[in-house]
Amino acid sequence: MDWFGTVDEYLYSVGRIGLEQVLCEGCLSGGVPPAVAGYARITRELMSRSLEADGGAHEAYGGTLAIAEVRYQFLCHIFIDADGSHFVSHIAHFEPVEWSVRMAVA
Repeated sequence: MDWFGTVDEYLYSVGRIGLEQVLCEGCLSGGVPPAVAGYARITRELMSRSLEADGGAHEAYGGTLAIAEVRYQFLCHIFIDADGSHFVSHIAHFEPVEWSVRMAVA
């Protein structure tokens, strides 16, 4: 199953923001962007960091992204340019690891 595509579509439908941006901002700041704060939360750990000769940096993060009662485990790589711009350069792993179902009973 294309977990990435499914989550990307969901986040875009509720907050007009894609999964790559949520992972990028979440990894760098420790919290998801305000547009999806009511739907998602992130825990992350910096796994490695290397500096580039031009002043940029390459960072690898691992963690979980919880969305709609599903926790997804991820490993992604983020490039941070010397001017501060940043983007996800690679998502090495993204899959569900825990979920629950709620049922309302009258």
